[in-house]
Amino acid sequence: MSLTKVSLLSVDLSAIAHATEDINKVEQSIRFMAECVSKTEVNFTRRYMRGHHGNVIATVSARLSPKEVSNETLRLLSSKLSDEDRRYLSRDLRNCMDEEGNVYLRFDKQRAYLGSLTLHQGDPIRMKLKFPSRHKPEIIAAVCKESGLIL
Repeated sequence: MSLTKVSLLSVDLSAIAHATEDINKVEQSIRFMAECVSKTEVNFTRRYMRGHHGNVIATVSARLSPKEVSNETLRLLSSKLSDEDRRYLSRDLRNCMDEEGNVYLRFDKQRAYLGSLTLHQGDPIRMKLKFPSRHKPEIIAAVCKESGLIL
């Protein structure tokens, strides 16, 4: 199978906007991330809920559909990551994947707001890269390697 025929199906982005955060700034962070992988304008979905102490928490999300992503999406993402982050993904990609062909990445929300992409686990922007579920993890890893996402 040619790796160029393994296409990305969608990219989902989401983050939590805590009561102490400006929801517009959280949206701006997600917009920056979307612009790093696609030239399409994103539409946001906001969901509101109450926290344990009654504070308002919002989930902000956006989806890039198959029409809005391409084979270049992973290359664009790769070009924005540091060598250190790409080495981390090279070592830990299996832990970022599920059995459905999805790759989950977490990015620093504050740094995205300031215009840079950095992997980060705490209070992140979550990115879900959806591949066709018929592809085995080894194929997805090979696609990630070919695109430069992993070394």
